[in-house]
Parts: sequence; structure tokens; C-alpha cells
Amino acid sequence: MAGSLRIRVENAYDGAPRTFYPVVVIGAGASGIAAGCRLKQKCGCDQFRIFDRQSGIGGGCSQDMHSFKTRIHSQENRPVMYKSRWLSLEKILMQDRPAFFYSFSFAPNYLSKTIFPSGRDYIDYLYNVVKRAGIADKIQLNTEVISLEWIEKDAEWEQYISQVYGQDSRGKKTEAVEIVRAKVVISAVGVLAESSEWPSSVASRDTYNGQLLHSARWPDKISLDGQDVVLVGSGCGAAQIAPALLQTKVKSLTQIMRTAPWLVPRVEEPGGRDAYAKWAPRIYGMIPGLGYTRPNGRLRKQEEASCLAHMRALAPITYHDQLTPTYQLGCKRRIYDNDWLRGMHDPRFMLESRPWRSVADTSITVGDGDNAKTYHADTLILATGFEATQFLQPISVVGRHGLSLHGLWATCGGPHAYLGTAVDGFPNFFLILGPNTFSGHTSVIMAIENSVDHAMRLIAPILDGQVESIEPKTIAVQTWLTGIRRDMASTVFASCQSWYNGGGRYNSVMYPRSQLDFYLRCRFPRLSDMNRMLKPQGRERQLWRRMGRVVVVGVLTCALIFYRELWKYTVDSGIIDRVADTTMSMMSFVSRTVQESREDQLTTLQSLLHSDKIITPDLPEHPTLVQTWASQKQMNPRLLIRPNSTESLSKAIAYLYSSSLEFAIYGHGFMSASAKDVLVSTSSLDDFHLDKHSELVTIGAGQT
Repeated sequence: MAGSLRIRVENAYDGAPRTFYPVVVIGAGASGIAAGCRLKQKCGCDQFRIFDRQSGIGGGCSQDMHSFKTRIHSQENRPVMYKSRWLSLEKILMQDRPAFFYSFSFAPNYLSKTIFPSGRDYIDYLYNVVKRAGIADKIQLNTEVISLEWIEKDAEWEQYISQVYGQDSRGKKTEAVEIVRAKVVISAVGVLAESSEWPSSVASRDTYNGQLLHSARWPDKISLDGQDVVLVGSGCGAAQIAPALLQTKVKSLTQIMRTAPWLVPRVEEPGGRDAYAKWAPRIYGMIPGLGYTRPNGRLRKQEEASCLAHMRALAPITYHDQLTPTYQLGCKRRIYDNDWLRGMHDPRFMLESRPWRSVADTSITVGDGDNAKTYHADTLILATGFEATQFLQPISVVGRHGLSLHGLWATCGGPHAYLGTAVDGFPNFFLILGPNTFSGHTSVIMAIENSVDHAMRLIAPILDGQVESIEPKTIAVQTWLTGIRRDMASTVFASCQSWYNGGGRYNSVMYPRSQLDFYLRCRFPRLSDMNRMLKPQGRERQLWRRMGRVVVVGVLTCALIFYRELWKYTVDSGIIDRVADTTMSMMSFVSRTVQESREDQLTTLQSLLHSDKIITPDLPEHPTLVQTWASQKQMNPRLLIRPNSTESLSKAIAYLYSSSLEFAIYGHGFMSASAKDVLVSTSSLDDFHLDKHSELVTIGAGQT
């Protein structure tokens, strides 16, 4: 990293001091932690800062140990929204994907004692990653980035950040606004940052005076014993909250479900939870990558049938129709059933699929007209998810020429970015897990790492002092966006409305191809799609690289010309023909030499054994075992030897092993080599059925 790119304080004495960071990362969730780790590991950069508005790391899975309350309405009689800084349901909610899918490749999670760890376990894992990577001192919590603006003359990003110091005597937050500058900004905000507070289709919000909770902002200590609770939502969070609440002393639990989800049976730990907790950390530690193997996916119809069979086997018959999805499997995120269906048998539980229409003092109304029904609600829990299609909310981002990022996205029909990472007109600004990068039905960790690796390859030249700024070309962004939207139309994600597409709008969340495809694109970025403003050092290095390419091309061209002329000369001068003639002559000589040598050796063999040659007639009327064996081996020996004594047999075999003749030995259950030249047998003469061109030599006197 260039020496000039270091953390420093600027304008310290003119009344407007600011801190300069070579790199600023927004967000300390999984994406921000991955970016911090890879900045240090791949780019050798330790001059960066990670800002997060929460009081703990982890993003959507973190909790605030020092929760505070703020009223969402100014009137004293309005409901209280407990804002404990995001998700603190770690004792209730678990990861809905196996632990090994929720760990980084550079920091595998071998220590998980269950397949589906709790939110608390996942936060502990992230803390361990931060500790091992040595980036804990780079993270600044309780700090919210308000706005970003590109300063063209300095080629830097100016940021306004708000720091929360605590509460005053009246319980209000005390904040301070600070200005910081950065050469590079990495947004790791994620899409699960801003929760969906209240459905727009529900009227009379201000009239509800009960307790209002959101699954994304849950108080540390709260009791719902003896209360009528209404839970809104049927996604991953709601499917885990419902059975957990039924384990408490709630008076009743009514769950409002807009659409039925596809439920997948929960995967049980092999050998039971105790055995898995004992052996899994050791096995995964000794065999890295074991947890990443998975069977091929079944056909969609078969999987749908399996999910429906699971639902009908566990859910009450009354709810079967309500729990049958009307869209294809995969269009929305599948849910691992964690006792949600079994909990529906509890007499305190009621599943309601009529649309939620309004609220009153401590009640809610569902349905229309004569079909309407009202439920008492001491506590209303919103498990309605997040504004997933609103990237970077509520941060204001202004790029070149005063261009607003959110304004640009609005004119293009939705958020977009080149490879989900960079946007034209916003130099040195990179998104982690940006638009159209999500996998859908497996862990997002691979998508995060792919985005981080792509960003690191673009950031490294900036930190090395070679590049002043970098951004994608407009034509490259348009080509990418056109391809993504074309491919998205043919996927299952386009077959229904979901949080992926914001209720029917353009799907700016999912990646329509495989993560392997995304990995390869991020692994080998096309620099020709980027506009780079080079520094003198970068221009010099680029010049040397171009000169090197010219030299290599020149050398290869000269070599090709030289070999072409050499080949032409050898052909014209007849060298090739002479070499070919010489080679053929040598091969003929060797062949004749070998043939003569074999003839001599056969003669020597006969002389050595003092035997006359006997021409054997063709005897087809006497098929024997030897005949069958020789036929199967496709043997046509030139000479056959049948020794009459052990001494003669020893002489024959000793000579054959010292010669270059190809021979075989048959008789008494053993055979070796091939009988191209000689076949030696210890059997009687009648055992042979020979080719008429073969010769038989009887060794010794007499016959047996």
C-alpha cells in the first residue's frame, strides 16, 4: 500500500477538522467483516475503518446489550416500539441454513455443535473471526453514516457520520455529527437493514394502543404471559417465533398469514444432537469442506410433493388448505419447519389467512364485509421482514456531477450495479452483496465472498498508488443489466410476488444464474469494462506492461517466421526426403536383423537339443485341450517342442530365456508369455492340434 494512503487528521486548525481513511466500510455484519478481513489479508491494508450504527457486530443478527426505548408516535397514549437495536431473539431464532453454509471459506466454522446454530452462536462465530483476523480495533460502533458525496477535485468521498454517545437525563439520545474523508468506500449495508414497519394496506395505525413489537427490534426482557398475542407474517422468522411463544404462558396466539410458505422438514443431526455436538467439530476440523458436499437437487415437482406430504402429516387437517402454496417451489424462500406445524395443534393457536384490514384500541380486524372478524390483541408482533429492494436506505449517496444514486436507480426501474458491485458515475464506491447477487435457497456467504473478492481486485491498484479512481463504463453496466433482466424472466423467481421483487416490481435481489457463474466472473474481472484514471506510477507501470506485451509478441512472431523459413528450406533442399529414406532403411535393416537373428536362434535351439524336425499334419478330427487353448490365445507357433525328459526340458527353457525368442510353456497347469516363435509342451503328442505350417521338434529319444 502506498505510504501516502494512511489514516490522518486534516484541517486540524481551521475549525473544520476531519479524519481521512484510505478505506471506509459501512456495516459490521458478515459482509463488512469479510471486507475487513480481505483488505488485510489480500491487499495488505490495515488503514481502514468499519462504521456500524448498532452497538454490536453481526448486522441483522446482532443485539444491543444496552437497549433503549423510543416512542414511534409523539403522543403519550401511542404504542411503544421497543428498539433494542435490531435482533435480540437469539434464544428463539436459529439459522435456517446449516452452520457450514454460514461460515467463511477463510474461517470455517468447525465448532458448531448443531446443524442449525442459534443467532447467538452465529454472533459468537463472527466475534471469533474478528478476533482472529485482528480487526477489532478497526470497528467503530454506534456510528451511523448519514450521507456520502464524491469530491471530484480531491477524488475522495466526503461522509457525514452521526455518533451516538448515550442518553441524557430525559432518556434522549445524544449525538454528534462528524465529517470524514475516504479514498474508497465499501458499502456492506445489506438488504436486511431497514425493517418493514407497517403494511400500507392497513388503516388506522394511530388508533392502536397496545404493545407493538417487531421481530427485527426485540426487547431484551419482556413477558407476554397472560396476553392475547397477534403475530403478523409467515416467513422464516414468524415460523420460528410462533412455536417459541407457545412454549410461554401466552393466553392466545393468532397468526395472520398472507400466503402459505413451502415447508421443508428440518434436518436432524446424524446420530442425535449429543453425538453431533461431540464429534462434528472434530470431523469438520480434520476434513475441511466435508459440510459443503450436497446431493443433487430433486426435480421441482417431486420436491413439492415431499413438502406437501410433510405438511399434511404434521399440521391439523383444518389448516391443510390454508397451508397449501399456490405458487411454484423456489419462487419464495423455503422454510425449515422447526416445530411450527406441530405447534398448530395447541388449543391456544389460531391460523388466520384472511387479509389484515385495520386496527383499533387493542384489537385487529381481518377480512371484508360479512367475512370480517376481529381479534383481541394486547400485543401485536410484526414479523413482516425487511425492505429488501431498497438498497443503501436511508443513506444519501451523491456521485459525479451531483448524481443521486437512488435517483439513478429510480429512473432505471430498480437498483442495479455492474456484477452487483460497482455503479457508473460513482467512482471508488463498491457494494458488497449488492443488487442481483443473492443465491436464494442457500447461504449468502458465498455471494458475499464473491463480491468481496471482486471488489478487492479493483481496490488493490488504488491502494498501491497506481489508480486514482475506477468505475464501470456505462455501456458495460447497461449490457450487464439487460442480460440479468433477460435471464431473470425465465427463472422461477419471476413466477410469483415475493420480497425478492418488492411485490411484483423488478427483481433486484436474486442472481438468475449459478453462484459458480458469479464466482468465475468475480474471479476474473474484465478490466476492459472499467474506466480507470491512472496516476503517474500507474501510467508508468501500464507503459512497461504494454512494452512487455510488444516484446513478447515480437519474439513469438520472429520465432514463427524463423521456423517457417527453416521448414521451407528443409523441404526445398530435400532434407526431409533424405531423412525419411534413411529412417525407412534403418527400420528395414533392423527388421531383417531381428528376423535373421530369430532364424539363427531357432536353428541353434534345434542343434542344441540334437533333434530332427518333424512336420506335423493337420489333425482337425482330434480336438483337444491344447487345441482349444491355442485357438483362444490366437497362437500360431513356428516351432513346437515336446521334451521327453526333465533334462531336455531344462535345456530348452534355459536357452529360450537367454534368447530373444517369444515362447510359451504349456502343460501341468502353467503357461507364460506368448508362443509367436516357440511353444513348449510337457503333454503327449496327441494333445496337440497344430497349424499345418508349424513344426514339431521331439527332444530326446523315444516318446511317451
